[in-house]
Amino acid sequence: MEKSVASRKMSFSMSLFMAVGAIIGAGIFAKTPLVIRLVGNGVVWGFFLAAIFVFFKTVPEIVMSSSLPANGSAYMHLTRLVHPSFGVVHAFNQLVIGTINVAILAMVFAQYFKVLVPSLPPRSVAVFIAVLFTALSLFGVKVSGWVQNVSVIVLLAALAVFIFGGIPGSSISIKEVLAPAISFSKLWAPMGLLHGSLIGANVLMYAADEIENPRRTIPIVFILSTLICALIFALMAFVSIGAIPLEKWLSDRSLNLASSAGTYLGPRLLAFFIVGGPLLAVATSINAIILMFSRSHSVAARDMVFPAFIARINKFGVPGWAIVLNSAIGVVAIISGLDLDEILLMVSMPGLVMNPVIFLSIFFVPRKYPLCYKDCFLRFPHWLNIVFVVIAASLSFLLGGSIIAKMTPRTWIIMVAFYAIAAAYTWIRWRYLKKAKGIDIYAKMREPYAPWIEREKELSAKAAS
Repeated sequence: MEKSVASRKMSFSMSLFMAVGAIIGAGIFAKTPLVIRLVGNGVVWGFFLAAIFVFFKTVPEIVMSSSLPANGSAYMHLTRLVHPSFGVVHAFNQLVIGTINVAILAMVFAQYFKVLVPSLPPRSVAVFIAVLFTALSLFGVKVSGWVQNVSVIVLLAALAVFIFGGIPGSSISIKEVLAPAISFSKLWAPMGLLHGSLIGANVLMYAADEIENPRRTIPIVFILSTLICALIFALMAFVSIGAIPLEKWLSDRSLNLASSAGTYLGPRLLAFFIVGGPLLAVATSINAIILMFSRSHSVAARDMVFPAFIARINKFGVPGWAIVLNSAIGVVAIISGLDLDEILLMVSMPGLVMNPVIFLSIFFVPRKYPLCYKDCFLRFPHWLNIVFVVIAASLSFLLGGSIIAKMTPRTWIIMVAFYAIAAAYTWIRWRYLKKAKGIDIYAKMREPYAPWIEREKELSAKAAS
């Protein structure tokens, strides 16, 4: 039985490909031209600084996922270590973010696909790609992992064609890139754009129970994938600036990475880059998004926050109904033509506030699970973890300034209405379950997670022997 369960888990290599595929999404293709126009040659340094930014912003979650790995990650840490109310807010945030991200990425895929097949309606293509990856996800993490492996290999090959095809004819030197005539303060401006392109490896934290040796795999894969992608993105930026002069980037807003590739790649290699690059980048991100958010919905349903059937595990060892729910809402959003950006913005503000609360878990874990905490793969002293929490919380609030600036009165009204409905639903469900079935969902959310208890006992026995 143990062998059967283990055979369904993602290996280290599968986890690495899943993380790389999650990071290399549509953002890099859309945001790189914007940042080139903002900071010119400084974009290369921008990606490396963004990698450091991402590390400091995420290290508290890495420490927690290595100490106490579990599907649902932050939800489990909030409900078991801080307070169930925070877990409920996080669960509703994830419900919106996960479903809308599927819709947004599917629509981006459709826009790129339209270049190849203009006759197909974009919404139909978006629905098809969302349904396709949903179906694949239902067959277990191994199938999702193998699909990701193949897709990422082709994706990396396409990016290699772009990079190595463009380096020989670059019109700028490495020296010009490493010593750009730009101040750090100006580099800070586009950091929000660049750091967003490098976030993605946290997908593994939310599927920790389905990864081999998550305590070791999650931290190593997070660091490796972020550094690998930062290097790839920096090289792509270098090639883009070297292929098209900065003056043209500034004067022609229609230029993109495909425009750069078109200056040195032949028709066939250019077609391969477009298909293997943007299209597969979006596809691998959809695959990772479904994996991440369906697990978050599943653990909330296991605690009865959402209907219990959503937590059911199918014969392939995955929460089938949670996967279907996540994509179904996304498909409805695609078909209805909702303003997806506005909906995503609506939950970004509470999500920003939730980040520092999630980091608070580190203050509780030494008292509740001291041995698991000491056994963390990243064995930083506790005082240093506290410093990381302060830095991460500060960075979260700093990034939030740009989000607040984008909030319109309409967005604020929708946001307040959404959380009011979520609060009313939670209260009604709590009352119903307590009266009809004698179940207190808040007490259920506080129940210790068995694998954490078992691990703490194992480490205690090991220390005593």
